[in-house]
Amino acid sequence: MGKINFNRLNHTVKSWHIGDYFRQFSIVAAGIIVTFWGSDRITENARQKEVRATMQLVTEELEYNRQELRNIKHLLDIDIHMSLLLREHDMDVSKIPTDTLWKYGKLFNNMDEFSYRTDALDVLKGSSLMQYIPDKRMLQDVLQTYFELGRKQKDVSDYYATKTDALMSAAMSRELANVFDGGDSLRDQALFLVQYKKFINYVNMVPGFLYWHEFDELDEMLDKQIQALRAKYK
Repeated sequence: MGKINFNRLNHTVKSWHIGDYFRQFSIVAAGIIVTFWGSDRITENARQKEVRATMQLVTEELEYNRQELRNIKHLLDIDIHMSLLLREHDMDVSKIPTDTLWKYGKLFNNMDEFSYRTDALDVLKGSSLMQYIPDKRMLQDVLQTYFELGRKQKDVSDYYATKTDALMSAAMSRELANVFDGGDSLRDQALFLVQYKKFINYVNMVPGFLYWHEFDELDEMLDKQIQALRAKYK
């Protein structure tokens, strides 16, 4: 019967335990890595879905703002057209055909404002999502577009403040209180207003009051931004 080599047996047992340990450790470590990687992927996917949903809201909001810009631009175009007609005819309302007077008559009574929405932008800025938008140039373009909307809102407010002052100053100077309440015809209102220097001064300054071409440039900016966002976050 052979003699048992205990040193060799002990070495074999130790080797097996050490190898088994490292093998088990590797399996556990790999499992942890996969778990964290999977968790990160799930978190990133959820975050990108949230970014996409928010940017889609921003796109819809810009579409709304573009329409509002076009609405106010239409009213401003009416004022510009009628002011040019009045200047062309030396403020003689009688020389302007009735249908033309009605078509562009809002110069004599319309006092409006330009409003735009920022709800979706506020949600974006109030969250931590901005840092997870990889296209920083697109993000900057979006913020710049809203900034330009704000500038245009101020321009329009300044314009209508001047117009309101001219209209109300003339109205307050009249003894009768029905200038703008439907008691007079549109032609009567126009004839009344062109008697007052303040209103005439307003009419003369309308064509050059603002850089009107900037409204078209902003419309183009909005359209370009909307198309880019639609393509990115459809």
